Amino acid sequence: MKLRSKITVLTTTIVISVVFFTLLPIRSVIIDAFRKELEKKAVSISRNLSDRIANHILLKDHFQTATAIDEVLGKEKEIEYIFVTNENGVIFEHTFSDNLPADILSWNPVAGQEMNVQLLETEKGYIRDIGVRILKGTQSVLHLGIREDSLRNTLTQIRYMTVPVIIVVLLIGIAASFILSRFITEPLNKFVEFTKVLGRGEFGGRVDVQYGDEIGYLARNFNRLSMQLRSTKEKMEEAYTYTHLLEAEKLSSIGQISAGLAHELKNPLTTLKMLFQAYKEQPDMTKEDAEVISNEIEKIDNVLTNFMSFVKQKGFHLSETNMNELIDRILSLATYYIEKSRIHVRKDMLESLPVIKADGALLEQVFLNLVINAIHAMPDGGEIRISGKSDDISVEIMFQDEGGGIPPDIQAKIFNPFFTTKEEGTGLGLAIAYNIVNSHGGKLFFNSEEGKGTIFTVRLPIEGEHG
Repeated sequence: MKLRSKITVLTTTIVISVVFFTLLPIRSVIIDAFRKELEKKAVSISRNLSDRIANHILLKDHFQTATAIDEVLGKEKEIEYIFVTNENGVIFEHTFSDNLPADILSWNPVAGQEMNVQLLETEKGYIRDIGVRILKGTQSVLHLGIREDSLRNTLTQIRYMTVPVIIVVLLIGIAASFILSRFITEPLNKFVEFTKVLGRGEFGGRVDVQYGDEIGYLARNFNRLSMQLRSTKEKMEEAYTYTHLLEAEKLSSIGQISAGLAHELKNPLTTLKMLFQAYKEQPDMTKEDAEVISNEIEKIDNVLTNFMSFVKQKGFHLSETNMNELIDRILSLATYYIEKSRIHVRKDMLESLPVIKADGALLEQVFLNLVINAIHAMPDGGEIRISGKSDDISVEIMFQDEGGGIPPDIQAKIFNPFFTTKEEGTGLGLAIAYNIVNSHGGKLFFNSEEGKGTIFTVRLPIEGEHG
């Protein structure tokens, strides 16, 4: 079923329900009101008639009693019957044309009351029997039965009036629902066609729907989405160049630690060369020489392992990561560079940090970038303090240098891609670091004061998040 048909059916159902549940209470109120008025009328007639015939019953005057009853019957067409009893409770006069019903006195017993009203269900419909005591202290009672003819006539008139009204309202409701569904479904059809256009990758178009209501608000958002998709598509077309620039940033970091790698490898290789030269001249090798050779080879293996773990590309992978060990690997990679720049590194409280779930290789790139930036900030040497703290939710690693600080006018730009103050920089280092930390569900921020240095803080969740 199409949306227009659904709206029409729903609206029609609502109209019918409203009409039905509105008329039903009204009908009930009208019936109750008529019955109350009918009862008041019957009670009034009964009391008047009982007062009028009281003396006739005492005098046992059947003629006057019958005359008074006939006068009432002549005026009130809704009265079904009247009968009275004498002071002994015996039927004195009645209006039944056929034989007197055998159980008539049990229909509405007045007993010790002055008056009693009983609703009787008969073959002719509901009849209200009004029983009124005529003579106090006796069993003389007047019973008057009144039909609900006027009520039935009124309900019939109401039915004749309401049925056309219901039909007219129903027709109006159907017409209104059809028009309403058209106003709603036509813009929706445009949205459907527009989604097909977007599905084909044709971004930048617009939905031709007037603004001003909820549908217009939706159209405005669709148009904004279309423009954003076009902008994203244009950026994706530049992804190839951007990807190569990211690779260039990593190669730049590798290049900066290459000198340190060469230095770290040269020392053990020189020792090995000297030992093997001595071995050529003197074939005997002592246990101490063998142990030195083993230690130097292990040193070379550790340096190459650390370097390859940084260079190797891999996807985002969470694993148990020890922050202290990770910092040690980074400092090992940058040892030569740190010594060459006359930098002293001080570590505080890193051993007490908990193991977290993170991508260690990506965090190595972040920390190495922050260490290299700290070294660049102190061309005349100084101290880098790496400290840490944690709570039940996260850990924080702080990198503090004693450089000249970051000028206030560029502090808001340092995380922007391609922004750099270095002559040979890509301007992607901090941007990449920021994105890596953010992808872990963490935060990278800094505090800097000109002339006193900068503190970069990496806050990471302990459980790890891949955003």
